[in-house]
Amino acid sequence: MTILKLTEQQKNAVDYQDGSAVITACPGSGKTTVVKEKVRALTPMLPSYKGVIGISFTNKASTELRQKCEANGHDTKASFFGTIDSFCFSELIAPFLERLWGGQVAGCEIVKKLTEDHLSQLSQNYQAPTLEDVMNDGGFNSLYEQNVLWMSSFSGLALFVLKNSEGARRYIKARYTHVFVDEYQDSSLAQHELFLELVELGLVGIAVGDNDQSIYGFRGGDPKLLEELTREGSGFKHFEIDLNHRSHPSIVNYASRLKRPTCNLVEHEEGDLRVVRLVMEGWLPTCASTVSDLISEWIAGKKFKVEKASDIAILAKTERILKLVSENLEVPNRLYVDDKLNAIGTTASDFLTALIEYKYGKIVSAQEICDKFARNSSPNIRRKSSYAREQVRMLKQEEDHTRLVTIASELITLFDLEVKSGELEVFAEILLDDLALKSYKPINREEVQIMTLHKSKGLEFKVVLHFGLEEWNFPYRRYTGDWNDPPQYPDLQQEMNLHYVGITRAEELCVLCQSELRENSRGELKTSAPSYFLSLVQLNGLFINSLPS
Repeated sequence: MTILKLTEQQKNAVDYQDGSAVITACPGSGKTTVVKEKVRALTPMLPSYKGVIGISFTNKASTELRQKCEANGHDTKASFFGTIDSFCFSELIAPFLERLWGGQVAGCEIVKKLTEDHLSQLSQNYQAPTLEDVMNDGGFNSLYEQNVLWMSSFSGLALFVLKNSEGARRYIKARYTHVFVDEYQDSSLAQHELFLELVELGLVGIAVGDNDQSIYGFRGGDPKLLEELTREGSGFKHFEIDLNHRSHPSIVNYASRLKRPTCNLVEHEEGDLRVVRLVMEGWLPTCASTVSDLISEWIAGKKFKVEKASDIAILAKTERILKLVSENLEVPNRLYVDDKLNAIGTTASDFLTALIEYKYGKIVSAQEICDKFARNSSPNIRRKSSYAREQVRMLKQEEDHTRLVTIASELITLFDLEVKSGELEVFAEILLDDLALKSYKPINREEVQIMTLHKSKGLEFKVVLHFGLEEWNFPYRRYTGDWNDPPQYPDLQQEMNLHYVGITRAEELCVLCQSELRENSRGELKTSAPSYFLSLVQLNGLFINSLPS
């Protein structure tokens, strides 16, 4: 058995058991290890009917945290692991909202996006509605009366339940002792208020995050909320874990100086710099050919610890850039794009996504689908869980396209989901699109991974090629109407955080790519200038202009 060795910083955070805490952790510092060790230290002392709440930003991260906490048969008792939305719905909204508003939650459709008709019933356009919004805008109640629950309102609705239902408060206090929230820098005000209410209720709160990786401001994420918890008098003990154990020291230095121009540098072998600024001839299609040769060389020679193509990632801010690279790359690759089902944003479209992922192996078991979607269905489906599981399994053996659509339609009926016009047609289109299907399949070792900077969050690769580093492209530069005006970058902080995320995905080599030509807003090719990020003087001496041998 491997003996886990914690750093002093990690050990201090794990051992602290005297109350609520906030842990600020840089990329590669082992924050998931710290959370896992804290959970595994707490749960043996709990009775079987109690547990902790583990909130992660994505379903994938939640699954990984659960698996790590339960490794080697460790019993996490009655703990919950999931996203903030799944916690709000399953633990507060589903069991208690109808006691306050009447109706039946089980009969509601959960939507990610509201229609124009739905939006017209609200007094304003909300990003992430708070408790105050839910209480003061009768439109939320009206939507519920029409059997619609908007996922973006879940935190506000859950806090409304907690504030107004004694049964909900008793349940949470009886069931849980601690609440862990990861990626706290991306929490909205509504989520922050819910977290603080849980702490006020008596749960020990553990917030984990890194403001340097705050990249979801457009969804309502506010890094100031994490900062608020670190202040003296907040009631939270602050632990800082600032040692990146994952990336080469020269990559750590470059990323650190990007955010903090005068920070101390990590020592490493003199001359061994692994951040490269590469200016490539031509436009993106030509650059893709250049990159193809490099990738083939790295794989063949196992350079930079590359063992397989999937150890290499190509990242950029926009899908437009990535599509051009992917289409012209001369090595197998997988482009991760937002698919049409995800854009629909209903429970039925999520269900159809899960069916494709199960069909092609990204979701391993039919039971996982039943567990996720049966809770939103009628008691009838929950009583017939074994039958539902067998019906889902039929997808594995079926190859006929028309029959697959029929099975999906029958499963939607079986799970009591409301399908909208066009959803099954999109499902059918994806089944016939080999490129689109790649996103629904497990990672192929022989494919280079291509994705946006947002999608790369939480991932790591031996080599990262960061494209799109031309002035006007990234960061976005606004044209003021006068070329003599100083450059204006309206979203500079968020985009700098995105750049930081991209750099810190790299373990052994980070290549910052500028193409000699860029496409302007009129589709014309122009000679490019280096991105603003490549002009920062604090980065001088921390990079090289050609690839190391």
